[in-house]
Amino acid sequence: MASITNLLAAIGVVLLLPQVYRFLNFLWLYFLRPSSVREYLHAPPAYALVTGASDGIGKALAKELYDKGFHLILHGRNETKMRAVADEIRARGTRNVLYFIADASDAGHDYARMMEPYTDLNITLVVHNVGGSGWHHEKMDAFSENDLVQIIQRNAVFPLLLTRTLLPHLRRTAKQGPVLVQFIGSQAADISPPRFALYAASKSFLRALARGLDNDERVWGTPSGVKFEYLAVGQVQSNSVRTPATLVCPTSERFAKAMVSRMGCGLRRYAPYMPHAVMQWAIELMGEKMVDHYTAQAIEQLITEQEKNA
Repeated sequence: MASITNLLAAIGVVLLLPQVYRFLNFLWLYFLRPSSVREYLHAPPAYALVTGASDGIGKALAKELYDKGFHLILHGRNETKMRAVADEIRARGTRNVLYFIADASDAGHDYARMMEPYTDLNITLVVHNVGGSGWHHEKMDAFSENDLVQIIQRNAVFPLLLTRTLLPHLRRTAKQGPVLVQFIGSQAADISPPRFALYAASKSFLRALARGLDNDERVWGTPSGVKFEYLAVGQVQSNSVRTPATLVCPTSERFAKAMVSRMGCGLRRYAPYMPHAVMQWAIELMGEKMVDHYTAQAIEQLITEQEKNA
């Protein structure tokens, strides 16, 4: 009997060790680790490129990075809004704020020509923030083929092809210091909520892309110094998510500060905002059936709220 008890105790310890390790990493990442964002300010002037920067997370992140010392290259699809954002940020200091216009939902962009004005700049940080799907009650077959393709284009293809174009330049920059590329993901990729199947699939693509590209740059041949991160993001208050700010749904400004403080943390996949990490852990414990049940209820409520606030 004693031997069986000892065996069960040993098994319990083995099963518990990964959770203890995970908890210690949690404490280090969210409470103890100093920010390393300034490591990307090497060989000045250092530029950060942020897509989808005309409002929401992208705009808040651009301001936060500018205040940290970065020059900026911003992307948006609306010239008027993008010019206003650039002027607003320029008023905060003397560093450059450049921008380019492109609708990420459209196919056929000439990415090489799009990036040509910036090839001589020292781009050390790229954040693929552009994305989204919209709020709707309809199922997938109610959408046109073009609507579905645009969701994939906006969330997956645009960041993919823009990264492909930038990579040779980023590798050259990495010879002087670290370079980081981030893909803004979503917890939707892990729970695949109803009415957001294609959006979730697109974010899952980014998760796999970030890991694969990071392996390409670190494992295959000589490490280039370009690293990739995928950020698991829950709800964040913005123009597209018009809900009151709460602990689990921060303002874009609060979320941007969390992003900047965790940049370059060494993990390829993580939640930059601590309450989202706790939610992720809870989702894993609940199991698929329970998660699917509560997610369906939450999505129904969210869609209704968004339609009221539209």
